[in-house]
Amino acid sequence: GPLKPGDAVGVAFLTGDLQLGGTGTVTHIDGDHVYAFGHPMYNLGPTEFPMTRAYVYTVLPSLFSSMKLSTTGEVIGTFLQDRATTIAGRLGPGPKLIPLTLTLDSGRAPKRTFTFSVVNDQLFTPLMTYASILNTTGSYERQFGSATFQVRGTARLDKHEPITYDNIFSGEQAAMGTAAYIVGPITYLMGNDFEKVDLRSVDLTISTAEEPKTATLERIWIDDQRPRAGRTVPLKMLLRTYRGEDVLRTLPIEIPANASGTLSLVVSDGARLGQAEQRETRTPSQLRSVDQVIRSLNKGRRNNTLYVKLVGSDAGAIINGEPLSALPPSVLGVLEGDRNGGTFSPLHGATIGEWQLPTDHLVNGSRSITLTISQN
Repeated sequence: GPLKPGDAVGVAFLTGDLQLGGTGTVTHIDGDHVYAFGHPMYNLGPTEFPMTRAYVYTVLPSLFSSMKLSTTGEVIGTFLQDRATTIAGRLGPGPKLIPLTLTLDSGRAPKRTFTFSVVNDQLFTPLMTYASILNTTGSYERQFGSATFQVRGTARLDKHEPITYDNIFSGEQAAMGTAAYIVGPITYLMGNDFEKVDLRSVDLTISTAEEPKTATLERIWIDDQRPRAGRTVPLKMLLRTYRGEDVLRTLPIEIPANASGTLSLVVSDGARLGQAEQRETRTPSQLRSVDQVIRSLNKGRRNNTLYVKLVGSDAGAIINGEPLSALPPSVLGVLEGDRNGGTFSPLHGATIGEWQLPTDHLVNGSRSITLTISQN
């Protein structure tokens, strides 16, 4: 029958293959306006949460704190306000929700695909996304012991390029690392200082294994310590995997024809290189728009890739969040005059070349060597 004062009513945060929400009591109904709870839910102010039917199975009485065992049901409207004295909403259609699809591929069983719908809210969208990922992996994968999780997917946004996911996590906290990696960009974008961002959908595939797939970068070398400009030289990298197996990888490095003098060749894992780049070129204060934030997030370094950079001593600058390397001294002199304007930051080295070496492991370590470039 129609909703009336004293009835149970629910608030849904997450629906689908996993459901999370809360229930309370209807206080007053005025036409299609519903007032419930008689207290705040979280005192969030304006909201767009599904209003649902609710069923109370039983009451657990306690002198300390009684509680009800209840569940949410069909959507009957939208809660639009969460205030100190009530939550209020309107009967009718529910709000727009964000679809989340998660495919789990364990290699030990057929692929499983789970579908969820998450509320559109700056606080609860990341929280419910994190909960759905962590609870799904916890239900179908072991919760203790080393594991490896590889995640790929996209988070689509209105009026902006999508966020792309491609990374690997290994060890005792692989599931938590995976969930945090997915939710981090969503949290940042929904709370950004530039403009309101609407998340349209999230589509993920997580592949799992019940053993750690890690490797440590032990050393790097080039047989010719004085390579010629314009030539290609083999860079050799020695990796040691979990339980001590040595793996030798070779990557051809092309020395630019205009290179000269002493250069540094740096090989690093994604985490270390990403932190170094963020400190120098992509700090939050340097980002000037949502599009720059998304590009920075999508260029994030992957844990299963070794990154190689050939670095010279020529100075550069960051202008409006965009790095520019090897600038002429005259240009740098002009830019230095605008240092107090907040759009300029100096770069203390120029990246002459960049390469990547994908691996099957989560790689860890950083090594560098010095090269003297010969023009002969």
